[in-house]
Amino acid sequence: MTAPATPATAATESPAVKSQPVVMPPDATVGDAFRASLEACLAHLDANEPLFLEGRHRDNLHQTRVSWRRARAAMSLFRPLFEHDEESMELKVRMREIVLPLGPARDADVLLKQAEDEGWPYRTQRTLRGRRRRTYAVAVPLLRSPQWLEVKADLRAWLADPQWLDFAAGLRDAPARDLTDAALQKRYARVAAAGPDLLTLQPHELHKVRIEGKKLRYGCEFFADLYADAPGSLPNEFSTALGLMQDAFGEANDHATALHMLRAHGLPTDVLGPVHGRAECVTTWAGVMALEPFWR
Repeated sequence: MTAPATPATAATESPAVKSQPVVMPPDATVGDAFRASLEACLAHLDANEPLFLEGRHRDNLHQTRVSWRRARAAMSLFRPLFEHDEESMELKVRMREIVLPLGPARDADVLLKQAEDEGWPYRTQRTLRGRRRRTYAVAVPLLRSPQWLEVKADLRAWLADPQWLDFAAGLRDAPARDLTDAALQKRYARVAAAGPDLLTLQPHELHKVRIEGKKLRYGCEFFADLYADAPGSLPNEFSTALGLMQDAFGEANDHATALHMLRAHGLPTDVLGPVHGRAECVTTWAGVMALEPFWR
């Protein structure tokens, strides 16, 4: 069960609708927690996708991708429930593959906004607008395609199946924390293990750590109600700290992506300024590690 999605404040002049807290009873089962998490993601998607198709606003594209990424994170966090079921695993793979064409459109949006905000040369901005136009020419038809509509319909039908996860009924009907404790710890351990190498990781390796941090953050948000009385740092403290880490890692990833895009178009790269340092990545990672895990 989720609270209704609400638009961003008028002050932002953005039509984007952000995700809302997942309302979950403390006695929820694993299946209850999984269903509530996915339904929240679908509500987030339903609030943004039509607005993007109507107005082509980059913030709606971003939130459309975020909603689907959160749904994929839920599938990852709850994977022990269905990992031995071929049809369920096939759906998980399809959910990953279907949105890949939206990535270049988001990258084009980010770089064009930076170019506009910082007043990059006209030729550079014109070229980046052309790239954005071409990526949107792929993204918009994708979200109207039979393949995209089919994946969404299949996900909803999978959730609504009266025999949903009957093959794993023992775990599905167990207390939610029988799965969520381990799911959170697994992603936390992967983030923690990266600490000693943060200064030397290649950009693509740093991005992998960022993905694990996102899964942990989304898990903290999905499961917050389950841990309202748990000892340790609060789930929202973890979410906030992980958000700061995600932003720092994201700046490093955006710099690497921008460098590649500018070079691919034969554009000068000096507009980017110095290479993004890793100090903020280390600092924000340490901020996460300073918190006491609430799931233990």
